[in-house]
Amino acid sequence: MKKLQVTLIVLAAALAAPAFAQTAAAPATASNDPIVQMRAQQRVANEAYAKGLIAAYQDRQKKVGSAVETAVNEATAAGKDPLVAKRDAHAKATKATQAEYDAQLKKLADERKIAMAAAEKTGKGG
Repeated sequence: MKKLQVTLIVLAAALAAPAFAQTAAAPATASNDPIVQMRAQQRVANEAYAKGLIAAYQDRQKKVGSAVETAVNEATAAGKDPLVAKRDAHAKATKATQAEYDAQLKKLADERKIAMAAAEKTGKGG
């Protein structure tokens, strides 16, 4: 008897749950509210910045990885210790790509700053 009551309560709750669910919100860009528009623009700027950071990091890692792989292959062929060659090549490649990587990050940060300033103008109604 008690199991039947528990089962009925759980079943009733499960069937009632969709009635309490909220409808899907309208896209943020469809709003006329300047704050909502500003936040949507900020979200877009942040997403672009994050994607750019990931792309810059992956690009750098490809270059470093390629240099390390080449150094390990050369060290193995020459009969030298590949672990030492790997460590040295990684340090050299990381140092060699640092300036380019920093420039990419600065460019991305500047673009994000400009986009955030534009979003801030939208939020203030101007």
